[in-house]
Amino acid sequence: MSGAESGAAPGTVPGADGGGTDSSTEVYKAVQQSAAFRRIRHSYRTFVFPVSGVFLAWYLLYVAAQAAAPGLMRHPVAGPVNVAWLLGLLQFATTFLLTWLYSRNARTKRDRAALSLRWDTQDQLR
Repeated sequence: MSGAESGAAPGTVPGADGGGTDSSTEVYKAVQQSAAFRRIRHSYRTFVFPVSGVFLAWYLLYVAAQAAAPGLMRHPVAGPVNVAWLLGLLQFATTFLLTWLYSRNARTKRDRAALSLRWDTQDQLR
């Protein structure tokens, strides 16, 4: 049943102190300012920003090599596979590797803390 169907104002959390948006807003603001939330956000940012930067640099290097050194990129490596094909396939491999690393990082460093914070928040909203 939605907030409107239960007689509560839209956007409210039923069962929160006073049943209004103001109390839930205060809970979420307190969570956002908590040390646990800051640790989760810091863990996320210390992984995502450097990895994204490295991947972007790797991609731009590939594009620049295509433009600046076409002769090198046409150099055969094995049979019909040349350097451009090899680097292009490595872009896909890198994408899958980074996806796996992100998933492992989230599972080992953030998921438990985020779930705990979520349960604590839900308890405060009841």
